[in-house]
Amino acid sequence: MKKLLSLLFFLSVVLAQEKPSPVVVIEDSGGWHYVNVSLTDINRIVCPQAIKSVVYSKEKEISVEVQERNAYVKFLPKVLPDGKVELSDIPRELYVDCGEKVFQLILVPKRIPAVVVALRVPHEDKEKARQLERSGDYDSVLLGLVKSVYMEEVPEGYEVKLINKPYRSFEELDMILYRVYEGSMYSVEEYVLQAKTDLELWEGQFIPYLKQPLAIAIVQPVLKKGQTTRLIVVRKNA
Repeated sequence: MKKLLSLLFFLSVVLAQEKPSPVVVIEDSGGWHYVNVSLTDINRIVCPQAIKSVVYSKEKEISVEVQERNAYVKFLPKVLPDGKVELSDIPRELYVDCGEKVFQLILVPKRIPAVVVALRVPHEDKEKARQLERSGDYDSVLLGLVKSVYMEEVPEGYEVKLINKPYRSFEELDMILYRVYEGSMYSVEEYVLQAKTDLELWEGQFIPYLKQPLAIAIVQPVLKKGQTTRLIVVRKNA
């Protein structure tokens, strides 16, 4: 445990993303799926396996870049005859070839922060999760799960659930359980910590308040009053 916590402490020092992005989970059920996404920021679509292709209409001012399991979507500005630039909020359709399934998405641009769209094939998930959890030694698997959740990439075969409810309140900070990623042997819990005063955090402080933690990482351990950070916890399923 000490060795693993030291690795995760190093991870918490070098990572800097303090707030989680919204995640929208799309299950394969056929038909079109409407998804609210960011008009101004880069949105990300995550597939359980490598994306083969994304088909869309380039005439609708949209750009898509595919990198393995991820497709990065950006709405492009349009230059008007008078020289002004505008971003169109008309919906755009995408066909995402995600392994053996093609997901049909209609992206609805909104003035909201960047969104992560996680594509999910339910009947394949548990076996893929078991394969991921047995893909390496104990420490590397847990560290890999922490990194995936930090990068807001749903671990292969895992199911993500939005909780976003208060978990505990202390004199120094509030603790909100934001999301839970459920696999076969392990689950990953993602908390948002909001400081009520200037403070410095370390992973061991939270062990008494967590359910059988195997690995803990704090994204930003030094906070000023009012600042937030993320706490990522891997635990063993019952």
